[in-house]
Amino acid sequence: LEQPGVRVTAESVGASKPDPEGFLKGAAELGVDPADCVVFEDSGAGIAAGRAAGMRVVGIGPRAGLHAPDVLVRDLTQVRVEAAADGTIRLHVTD
Repeated sequence: LEQPGVRVTAESVGASKPDPEGFLKGAAELGVDPADCVVFEDSGAGIAAGRAAGMRVVGIGPRAGLHAPDVLVRDLTQVRVEAAADGTIRLHVTD
């Protein structure tokens, strides 16, 4: 796989999850409003960080459901990504 153009690592931030700094830095480097971002997380700290960043949160796996994500999926096979002609991305979650 090609390396992504933007990477936020533990060395890039001063605080780790549940602090939202990593998610906010990623959004800023991409030039995207945090409200337009979606976080995929399986941990309570990650879900809390995504929420604190003002992003929508998709919880992955049964333990994620304990932390009230916006949407819960058993795994990523339930998520389909669709790119629209205008450049927006739409996520579809299946049962």
